Amino acid sequence: MVIVGTIIDEGASVSILSSTAWKVLGSPSLLPEMRHLTSFDKGTSRPLGILPNLPITLRRKTVYLNVMVVQEPLDYNLLLGCDYIYIMGAIVSSLFRVMYFLHEGRVVQLVDQLSFLGSHIANSQMPSLTGIFVQGMSHQSPVHPPDERE
Repeated sequence: MVIVGTIIDEGASVSILSSTAWKVLGSPSLLPEMRHLTSFDKGTSRPLGILPNLPITLRRKTVYLNVMVVQEPLDYNLLLGCDYIYIMGAIVSSLFRVMYFLHEGRVVQLVDQLSFLGSHIANSQMPSLTGIFVQGMSHQSPVHPPDERE
């Protein structure tokens, strides 16, 4: 399955999955989570739970990540935070909007294609991915960004 509307945020301490995307994945069982999330504006919210060992594939490299599922309305379906960057063994440059990671003995480069001149979101602070693969959860259609839902 491809999750459209995925972003990487070096400043996020955890990875977050929207409840909409979680439902499209078939609402798999969540582990309880007692911590509250604190946003950059100091607002807090309580996640629905943790989706354990979500397989995430980027350029044929698969890692397994625990993601928090949140109910709040989001501008994305999946936010990959520092925990994802660490597990991938990635080096991220916000300035050049590029990410490097090792896979099968080679350095893989991922460039944010939305950051080039002329893009309507060129001034965004976070690199975005047009789609990221989540394997083994469901065989349903791609999850689209919240503004593309019917």
